[in-house]
Amino acid sequence: MVDVPATRPAGSEAPLRPAPRQARAVATRDTILEAAAHEFAAEGYHAASLSKILERSGVTKGALYFHFTSKLAMADAVVAVMEERFPEIAASFEGLGRDALTTAVHLAIGIADALAADVCCRGGMRVMGEGALGPARAPWPYRYWEDVFVDLLARAAAEGLLRDTVDSRELARTVVAIGHGHRVVSTATTGLADLRERAVASWELLLGCVADPAWLERWNAAGGMASLPVGVPTTGVPDGGPGAVP
Repeated sequence: MVDVPATRPAGSEAPLRPAPRQARAVATRDTILEAAAHEFAAEGYHAASLSKILERSGVTKGALYFHFTSKLAMADAVVAVMEERFPEIAASFEGLGRDALTTAVHLAIGIADALAADVCCRGGMRVMGEGALGPARAPWPYRYWEDVFVDLLARAAAEGLLRDTVDSRELARTVVAIGHGHRVVSTATTGLADLRERAVASWELLLGCVADPAWLERWNAAGGMASLPVGVPTTGVPDGGPGAVP
């Protein structure tokens, strides 16, 4: 794509903004990317057709091939968006100022909400699950979330929030495996409509087995799983709630 110089109103100190042609090109690329993500999420990488992506996007064939040379290039771009968003999701929950176990619970349910709501996350996970980008890249989402939960649950153990008999690393691996299993089953049976419900139910079982009784008493008194907000937080730290740091 030919670069178009950014523009600024004469005499203005406002930040540079993309020139109109550049802005339109970015919008067109985003439209194609979203259409591709929808097809990958619904049909899988191998079954997704360029004709359906083209129809869903509403752009010309020339515009599609201007931005993406192949279906593989679209898949790579969808996964790249997912790879950016997962750390953003983790950081948004880490920033809420809650204890490590509460953060782990909120994050696990938040991931389920993000997968249900964010088509690039859904499409990216299906592309990765099918190994469309090769074996070296396929394990990334699972390894990423294992690392996140290993850290969170090790901190929870250090804070005395887990039972003494619980291996925090094995618990982290179990959390990721359960979450992945729920995503696969929920995708096949309800199109992810019950993914959050499945995640909540599994965490209710897990917490009864692994959480320190004193923490669990506080958690239940504050509303337990029913207190969890829907979606991924964007700004600020909520007032009160289970696990809030005074």
